[in-house]
Amino acid sequence: MVNYELMLIINPSLSEDENKSVLESVKSTLAEESAKITKEDIWGEKKMAYKINKSEKGFYVLFELEMDGTSIEKINGIFNLNQDIWRYMFVKQGS
Repeated sequence: MVNYELMLIINPSLSEDENKSVLESVKSTLAEESAKITKEDIWGEKKMAYKINKSEKGFYVLFELEMDGTSIEKINGIFNLNQDIWRYMFVKQGS
């Protein structure tokens, strides 16, 4: 297993319940692909460097994961279908 960080920017205009629903969807997708979440850090609403969908703010969440890198492509496809996930990035930790 390899360590990754996953940064998400979620639509900030969602209600608290909708936000939780998106995060639960992300967690279940990761679990289905055998990714183990070792840390979850909810940064909350922050000002972005540039506008996305005419919004200056985004809701940021950072996950630290242990997973096999071969499942990232499938996860990307699932995340791309969710319109409330505006941006996401996987970063491999270590060398």
